[in-house]
Amino acid sequence: MEQSSATIKVRKDETTRLYEALTDGRVVGTLAYETTGGRITLTHSYVDRDERHQGIASALARYALEDLSQSQTKVGIYCGFVADYVQGHPEFNVAVDINRSALIATRTTRDANSRR
Repeated sequence: MEQSSATIKVRKDETTRLYEALTDGRVVGTLAYETTGGRITLTHSYVDRDERHQGIASALARYALEDLSQSQTKVGIYCGFVADYVQGHPEFNVAVDINRSALIATRTTRDANSRR
């Protein structure tokens, strides 16, 4: 299963449990997932720093949500980006279970302490 959004292609690699975004044949972003007890959870997304703000993370989120919405169980979401993506795309609300208490903050303790 492969999808194209402009020059972004997304594929699912079941061996590594990653959705991968490619541009010009090079992996520039990933969305990790875990399968535990028959439940699938989207855990973390990453886009190369030089490739950000080009729709890559959105392409990963949409592809994964469309792929996983075909399953019989709700998809767990611990990835903050995907949780935000779903809020902006309510058509996926029925297919997901967002656990914001389990989301990992994007700022580190070092970032928080540097403001003091």
